[in-house]
Amino acid sequence: MATIRDVAARANVSVATVSHVMNGSRRVNDETRQRVLDAIHHLKYRRHGIARSLRRSKSGAIGVIISDITNPFFADLVRGIETAIQEIDPESHIILSNTDEDAAKELQVIDVLMEKRVDGLILAPAGGNEGFLSDLVSRAFPMVFVDRALPQVDADSVVVDNTVGARRIVEHLIALGHRRIAAMRATLHATSIDARISGYQTALREAGIKPDPRLVIESASEIGAAYAAGQRVLALDPIPEAVFCSNNFTTLGLIRAIHAAGLRCPDDIAVVGFDDFPWADSFHPQLTAVSQPAFAMGEDAIRLLFDRINERRTGKSVQLTLSTDLVVRESCGALIKRGAPTP
Repeated sequence: MATIRDVAARANVSVATVSHVMNGSRRVNDETRQRVLDAIHHLKYRRHGIARSLRRSKSGAIGVIISDITNPFFADLVRGIETAIQEIDPESHIILSNTDEDAAKELQVIDVLMEKRVDGLILAPAGGNEGFLSDLVSRAFPMVFVDRALPQVDADSVVVDNTVGARRIVEHLIALGHRRIAAMRATLHATSIDARISGYQTALREAGIKPDPRLVIESASEIGAAYAAGQRVLALDPIPEAVFCSNNFTTLGLIRAIHAAGLRCPDDIAVVGFDDFPWADSFHPQLTAVSQPAFAMGEDAIRLLFDRINERRTGKSVQLTLSTDLVVRESCGALIKRGAPTP
């Protein structure tokens, strides 16, 4: 079995650096951090807590690892998990952790949960730990992905049809007469975001509009970064007639940028988002959005997990793909005619 010294030797770093990467206790530069993660995956290094957890009896604890605890989508998803647990096994409980979309923090969180001997994991994977997660699944450790799947990992998953949801809302914009449609792409290592941008592009192509990569503006999933990205959208020449936002943060950042610029939505620029959130109908204007069944996703995920924990289902993984809804409100608007040409 590989040791931490083996990892350090393969990555050509000190044992302390490996520890810092796994614990997140000190900033390590990205290139070194990636070498350490690659070494961990290659050597299949596991701390003692993980090894013990793989051969333990049931504890009644379920690990739930989400990417961003401030995102209303995940709050609703966790509520679904907790509600279903009370129906399935009232003596079980969840331990909730947040990764901030950081692969190293994800490893650290999993390590801590394994130390607590959780019976299984529900995980919104950050990406970058595919080898590590594949090894856990190969050892029959119960695990279910939510919100996004990892094609390289044969684990159960509960997702929505992101491509169809995005395509439908962009088709709605096109039906209103919008042609120059930009997109704000959240820079997450998530298959869900990739699928949404794919749906946006598909809708354009099917309407005879050639997707323009200059109209896809990237943004970190944080309000300040999304606001700055929104300013870049508004600086496009000519300004887009409409914008498809790939997650909540990009939607909020763009709306803030529009107000700060003294523009009006939807009169000057229409906005639609993926996904809906509790106060979307309290905005001015009310936001048109793709709504995800987050609560139901949580319920389905915990049911799949208990099937694995209780060995009611073994073998090949299953993927549940739920439908989304298009919630039409005010922000999509009607096209304001401009004299500027469309590229």
